Amino acid sequence: MGRAAKHPITVSVRHGVRAGLKGVLEAEKARGEVLSSAPRWQTYGLLRGEAARVRAGWRTEVQRLRGEGLLLDTVDVLVGFGVGEELRARGWDRRWPEAPEEAWDQGRWPGSRDGGFPEKVPARLGGALVARVVAACWETSREAIEALRAWRDEHPGITPPRVRVDEDGREQLVGPLAEYERLSALVTTTGEIWRAGLQRGIDRARVLALETADVAAGQAGDTTR
Repeated sequence: MGRAAKHPITVSVRHGVRAGLKGVLEAEKARGEVLSSAPRWQTYGLLRGEAARVRAGWRTEVQRLRGEGLLLDTVDVLVGFGVGEELRARGWDRRWPEAPEEAWDQGRWPGSRDGGFPEKVPARLGGALVARVVAACWETSREAIEALRAWRDEHPGITPPRVRVDEDGREQLVGPLAEYERLSALVTTTGEIWRAGLQRGIDRARVLALETADVAAGQAGDTTR
């Protein structure tokens, strides 16, 4: 697997997510150590050339496991896997028109909400993956973003809430704010994809932990071994 350039992102999440992430990463690192202890990856007593080939083989195996979502032992790997899964679930894992420079602006997109996500999770993802997320979000949100910019020009004295309003709340809104909420619901920000990807990665790591526990329990109960 090539060493593609990495792009830094920051995932804004709710309280408690970082703690949950820490737990699953610790479990995955421990599972990785168990996998590396298999006889085929041991180098004790080998000649230097043979030992080097075994170590290289283990590094290749780690890359395979990570790429297939079978070992999510770092933040970058876990988030990257989850983001890829989120794109596939949305039908967005395809080529998109290249996003314009304004889509990469560090400021918030029109319609985005930054309230309610006090914790930050930094990660570095493959540049191609990040570019696909930005392009997909921009292309599917472009018309709504243009409409929201026009809305702000027409209503400069109205400040929309920083937290996204739920369905019940939207039904109670009237006038310009109701229109703003309708349009903002059509915008998918990169932050939404990062959060969804992080959660998918955490969920996958928990499944891996359960599968490992089931295998260990089965081996412990096997009296023929």
